[in-house]
Amino acid sequence: MIKQRKIAIVGAGLVGGSAALFCAYSIPGVQIVLIDLAPVRAQGQVLDLAHAAAIWRSAHFCAGDYADARDADIVVITAGAGVKRGQTRLDLAHINAGIIREIVDQTSRYAPNAIYIIATNPCDVLAYVVYDHLRLPRERVISTGTELDTARLRTLLSERLGVVAPAIYAYMIGEHGESAIIHWSGATVSGMPLESFLSRTGKELSAASRDLVLRSVVESAKMIKEGKGATHYGIASAIARICQAILHNSDLILSVGVVHAEIEGVPDVCLSLPSLVDSQGARLVAYPLLTADESESLRKSAEVVKSATDAILNMTKEKTAAVA
Repeated sequence: MIKQRKIAIVGAGLVGGSAALFCAYSIPGVQIVLIDLAPVRAQGQVLDLAHAAAIWRSAHFCAGDYADARDADIVVITAGAGVKRGQTRLDLAHINAGIIREIVDQTSRYAPNAIYIIATNPCDVLAYVVYDHLRLPRERVISTGTELDTARLRTLLSERLGVVAPAIYAYMIGEHGESAIIHWSGATVSGMPLESFLSRTGKELSAASRDLVLRSVVESAKMIKEGKGATHYGIASAIARICQAILHNSDLILSVGVVHAEIEGVPDVCLSLPSLVDSQGARLVAYPLLTADESESLRKSAEVVKSATDAILNMTKEKTAAVA
């Protein structure tokens, strides 16, 4: 008997529900379990999703509890608290780290062989928390990282260069956050190095323009939230793309985060680099060629994530020691 592919999504809000829809559309026949602290929310999402699937794709949805995640191939985590007035980024990370640990304590009981995809922010820090807590192989804990940032970058470049986004290979790397960088030196358009494309077409992409592109990518989420209150379609599409690559064993190169042994001299840190994604998870096949400036910027990004990660781990140790 062929085993039905199964994805458990923990968090049935806008991101989780949208991710379920995109997964169902891109992976025909997949079984999707939605788990939420508020069961009625998961049930409402499932009913709506089933109606959509009846029109577009064959998929199976259920709203359940952690036991229903049994033998899932992938566990996607979108659950977590949102930032509140007066909270710092570190406060939010600490709260969500606690939530994430409680979730994976449950899912690991029922789906011990699952690959984890962490979308809850700060996703790079929390991916490390999951990796550290469960002691899984590095490739089996994946931060959605800069896959969404990369999509935003290609959208902006498509508008500036007048070509479709799939013809552009340019990656955002580093932290999913303000320290992310654009790997300009490795960018290509229609198979040509970006600089060659610019000179042959007469297009302009000055240093000031490149700075503006970077700021626009980093500030995209803020702009979307100001307009509609939340971002969810973009990150949900990124989640579905990662799930599709895993379940189809696609050997796709995606800009996702895993815990690397070392990045530009910074040890043991979760950052995004173009990585191979297949049925085993995500792993770096070849370290990208960087200019000296890009190398330094990536080092700074790694330090930002490493500092935040260490702070969260230390806070947890202190809390555990205080309870003991």
